Amino acid sequence: MDEACRPVGTRPVQVYWRMLERGPSEVEELLGVEQPVYGLEDSQPVEATAEGWRVRVSLKAFPSRPIDITTARVDGKCQVQAWTKLGNSVSRLEHVFVKTSWPFTVDFVRLDGVGPDGQPVHELIRQ
Repeated sequence: MDEACRPVGTRPVQVYWRMLERGPSEVEELLGVEQPVYGLEDSQPVEATAEGWRVRVSLKAFPSRPIDITTARVDGKCQVQAWTKLGNSVSRLEHVFVKTSWPFTVDFVRLDGVGPDGQPVHELIRQ
């Protein structure tokens, strides 16, 4: 993002692994064999909103469930949030857990978020 919290470039959202076992800021790129599941579709449209900006992304494994990444300046800092459909409504996405099996298959995905009413919402997606 630039200083106005505007997403920069035609593909502003990047995917990477957080390597927490090595430290809180350690990251690694996805491997080529991981791209078909965890990678993003090429299209990342950026739109201005009343509050700031929105980038729409889709995971390659779930192209029918887009995720909107919103950015806005709040108290002088950039605030970034992710939004997607959980259950019957669009909710703020807080956490994604992917249960995998060898070699590179997805058993299930658990999405955790906060619904429009402020209550926790969860969804389990099985392949």
